[in-house]
Amino acid sequence: MTAPQTSFTDRVDALDPARRRHARLRDVGIWITLLVATLTLASVAVETSSEVVGPTTLPWWPAQDLQFHVTVGMVVAPLTAAAVLAVASRPIAARMSWNTLLVLSYLAAIAWAGALHTNVDPTTMTTATAGARQAIALLVSYTGSQAGLAITVIAISCLSVPLTIVAVKSVAGPVAARALSPVLILGPWAAWTTLGIDGISAAACAAVLACGAVVSERKVRGADAFWGAAAAGGLLGIAALLSYGAAWFAVSLLCLFYARRRSGQILVAAASALAVLALAATLGNSWPYGLVDTYNAAIGEIAAHPGQLWWLALMPALVLAACGPAVIESMRRFGSSAAWPLMIGPLMALMIAPLSGSNPEQPEYGWIALCPWLIVAATAPRIHGANAAGKPGAPRTRSVRVPLVAAAAGACAAIVLMYSG
Repeated sequence: MTAPQTSFTDRVDALDPARRRHARLRDVGIWITLLVATLTLASVAVETSSEVVGPTTLPWWPAQDLQFHVTVGMVVAPLTAAAVLAVASRPIAARMSWNTLLVLSYLAAIAWAGALHTNVDPTTMTTATAGARQAIALLVSYTGSQAGLAITVIAISCLSVPLTIVAVKSVAGPVAARALSPVLILGPWAAWTTLGIDGISAAACAAVLACGAVVSERKVRGADAFWGAAAAGGLLGIAALLSYGAAWFAVSLLCLFYARRRSGQILVAAASALAVLALAATLGNSWPYGLVDTYNAAIGEIAAHPGQLWWLALMPALVLAACGPAVIESMRRFGSSAAWPLMIGPLMALMIAPLSGSNPEQPEYGWIALCPWLIVAATAPRIHGANAAGKPGAPRTRSVRVPLVAAAAGACAAIVLMYSG
């Protein structure tokens, strides 16, 4: 978010305001087209196959029972979105201290996610990891009520917002991180983060990359770098125990360390992650065996109910639709922005989603962890030449235009779907 600053003279940012406005509206149009096409194909899938998972698990499904019920969330969600957009558009947002920005982003994310959906399901699917089943059982026993469980899940899941901002600040600079914060807060995917263990695993994945980004900075050396890499690897092991898909974030962590020429940290993080998985195996929770069993079970479920292939094929489109309009600009700038190491792991997971043996019973939940990271390049500075690998010292921009149009369009779509579902 920016106060009035001298605009930088980069070729992209030297475009006249009319062209920039046209590009933003074009991205919104592309995203709306994708959203409509995805929902249309999903509706066709539900109508043509009784085996397809549809309205019973998709909380935003439009007009499920043709009944309209006013809820507190229908009032809180628009007010939260309006407040976030109003603050982000004011110069005070650029002068806000970093700690204040993180705290307010976290609180706003809680209000947004809680308003969209709070129906936490304490049950876990057969394809969930043993760690996920144990974690949700612990939360149920600790909270003691449905309301307490919902509050706890929301509070933990929404940590992914400030953690993503921390990671973006490290790789792309504080200005880019400030500009991205309203888009992260009002992400349409927030409606899924409150439904169970998937939002918690998303927060764990965000902690992995935030920790890895901070401890690999140039100023971090010696023992701090060693123990920081060990912490990042340990968090990766914990995230993998909560979700098999979290293993893809190891690719982002590897690329982050590699781009910053921290080969020693790669080895330390890998050893730490393996140590966590080995410790879990000694306690009777073998991650590799569980992955193989889960994959075979998912393939068997699909073989028994071929209609589930509809959702697995739609999953990549559903992910992009849930990311909001900012994903269009982010994908366009992937490869030329400083944030590419953060995106590479989630992108690989997205590309092989139909072949990954994902949960066929609730396929739309497992990709929650991917969404924040697919939009991080939307405000990241472009890098060229030797700096294209994200080396320390990559150029930092002095000003970035906040994608308020993208944030507003995504928030409006989320609210409309919540009203109609």
